[in-house]
Amino acid sequence: MKATTRSVSGAVLMLAIIPVIVGLLACLPVPVGDPERSRVDADLNGIWALAEEGEVDGYYLFRPWDKRTWLVLGVEEGKDTLKPLAIYKAWLAKLGGEKFMTWEMAGGVNDEGSFAPEYWFVFRLEKTDANRFQLHLLDYEYAGFKDLPKPDGYEGDYASDMRRKFERIIRKNADDEAMYGDALELRRLDGEELDAAQGYFEQLVSFE
Repeated sequence: MKATTRSVSGAVLMLAIIPVIVGLLACLPVPVGDPERSRVDADLNGIWALAEEGEVDGYYLFRPWDKRTWLVLGVEEGKDTLKPLAIYKAWLAKLGGEKFMTWEMAGGVNDEGSFAPEYWFVFRLEKTDANRFQLHLLDYEYAGFKDLPKPDGYEGDYASDMRRKFERIIRKNADDEAMYGDALELRRLDGEELDAAQGYFEQLVSFE
């Protein structure tokens, strides 16, 4: 199996813990922004529920890794057992007056022995209020990206070489809704819901 094929398969498996996202799968072959120049938004720290039509489909823990990035852990609530844990590195970038968040999947080794992923999940971030925010997934099938070289068969470091070209298109078209999929809404947890979600994560990850 090619590294690219395995990376895409891994992406599907990791996102499969949150079923609503699978239908929106349209990851980019480049990250957006520079995690070394980013800054964590403390308003996003903590545990959030992914809500779909009032039902909770899963939980995300945004845990600051340093001043620039988050460690994002995702898990689905199961009736009898916990589903697999998804792990991401996440950071913010501002393009065209909008805030974007890149999620870089952790885990997996490609044929060259590199841990670097070949696809990233890039969202436009929109805060609804202090307790809710929305993530609009960028769509790689967007017409503005169609003339860019494709990663298959590309000679060189595609993500490094092409990132700024993608960013220029995103910056120019940041307000074009055609560039995004449907919004995912995350809601901050409190009270008993928060206690339950903390219990799920503690069963999967040691924080000591």
